[in-house]
Amino acid sequence: MGIDLGGCMGGNSAYIYAEVKDGEIEIIEAFKEPKHKDHLACQDYIIKIFERLDLDAIAIDAPLSLPRPLLSPHTPTPSREGTGEIINPYLFRYTDYYLFNTYGLRPMPPAGDRIGRLTARAVALLHHFDYDFPNLTINDKKIPIYEVYPKQIAQSLGLINYKKMPETTLRHFNKTMDLDEHLIDALLCVYGGAKVLDGCTVEIVDEAKGEGWCFPVLS
Repeated sequence: MGIDLGGCMGGNSAYIYAEVKDGEIEIIEAFKEPKHKDHLACQDYIIKIFERLDLDAIAIDAPLSLPRPLLSPHTPTPSREGTGEIINPYLFRYTDYYLFNTYGLRPMPPAGDRIGRLTARAVALLHHFDYDFPNLTINDKKIPIYEVYPKQIAQSLGLINYKKMPETTLRHFNKTMDLDEHLIDALLCVYGGAKVLDGCTVEIVDEAKGEGWCFPVLS
């Protein structure tokens, strides 16, 4: 399952449940989450999805952790080269810095105003289930949940302007169905999750161990 996670009241969370075989993605369900008025209904919705579907892996576009110094202020953090906010370990995890330093991408800070509520929702979801990185235990089955970044996945496919040209992404995956930008992100998450399962990813670097990892996809 690929998930472009949004806020509870936005109605922008997008889900694609698919089978991936020999590199081909067969979409079984593609749907948007309705708007919710409170976080309890919001969490209940996604919990029921996880419990209803037969999942082998989940790939989600949302931070699954916070910067280590926010949780443990006296923990030493690896030094970072460069300038600007990206080198601030209180704002950005090492995995965010790695995406910036390696791919020229700048994720938003996990505890920031726009993304913080998604981080809170995602972490609350992990806490509902038995979570032992990278696995959730759902219906007595261990299922890996991978944090991925659709923009990096699109970059690995050469789809540089995929937000402005969604038809190029659909054409790449041989899809003719009409998907909005959030469902296209969910589709990229499906592809990214399958690549991680196949080992076509960057394994967690030492500096990021124990803090969380957004799995980059290798082309």
